[in-house]
Amino acid sequence: MALGLRQIRYFIAIADAGVLSRAAETLNIAQSALSHHVAALEADLGVKLLERRPRGIALTAAGRRLYEHGSAVLASLGKAEEDVRTYNEAATGPVSLGLSHTAISMVALDLMKAVRKHSPGVHLSIIEALSPALIERVLSGTVDLALAYNPPRDARLDVEWLHEEDLFLVGHPSLIGRSSGPVPFSAIPQKSVLGLTPLPASRAIIQTQVLRNQIVPSPTLEVDSLSALRMALEAGLGCAILSRATVLADIAAGKYHARRIVDPALSRSLALVALADRPQTKAFLEVRKTVTEVVRAAVSERRWPAKRSERQRRRPGPGEAQAR
Repeated sequence: MALGLRQIRYFIAIADAGVLSRAAETLNIAQSALSHHVAALEADLGVKLLERRPRGIALTAAGRRLYEHGSAVLASLGKAEEDVRTYNEAATGPVSLGLSHTAISMVALDLMKAVRKHSPGVHLSIIEALSPALIERVLSGTVDLALAYNPPRDARLDVEWLHEEDLFLVGHPSLIGRSSGPVPFSAIPQKSVLGLTPLPASRAIIQTQVLRNQIVPSPTLEVDSLSALRMALEAGLGCAILSRATVLADIAAGKYHARRIVDPALSRSLALVALADRPQTKAFLEVRKTVTEVVRAAVSERRWPAKRSERQRRRPGPGEAQAR
């Protein structure tokens, strides 16, 4: 039995219901027929998808993978149907946009205003998260677009580079020095750097593994929250490697100090990321254009301290290998 849309819909319904009888009632088919469908699907794929338990069913590891892929397929199909129905009309429908913490503070309000003004029929959902988490949500199909830093080279991703940001050592002057001049990479205080873990998050800040390995983070404090990190910096509990844009208001208010890192200079790249093979609805294309325009305007007007990227848009080539 080939894996088709009906099989995917049936499986998603079973997983969502958690009980075979309830799924059969929802689908309006006999429970025995649904049970036979599951058995045939497992035989065809050669893996166990469901575990029968006294109070219902649970997904196996393979079942969870099929659920993720199936949910993305059905979501894409729904967006494709909506796009075709409204192709000659104004852009309508949902678009989800993931924003890194820095993007939230720099352009979130401008984006919301611009989409409401130029695409009033679009239902915009904004999700805030660290860049690695946003990339994972794009790959799983639960986020349509994301403004994320240092996305990995992955054949599944369409990456439009927007700008480059210099990285600074940020912290209390007693930790990083009172000079406004740059600080050499070798002078970064060891065992005082906050916010470099977990590893995927640190990769989004410092792309070069050799340099990441030369920094010894704080052995007593790990911060995976921008709000908590800002409080820790103000209290002098450690320093951090950040772009100025991330904490621009705090630096302007004199809560802590920032010095550009040199020898070598560090930077990070912001990109607009989407699935390469996703259906590009009219709403999606309009939101994508708006995001690009708003971010580039913020940079050109010097509201976002960065420089426009000269890197070419990265699209998977024919036969390009998938990478993580």
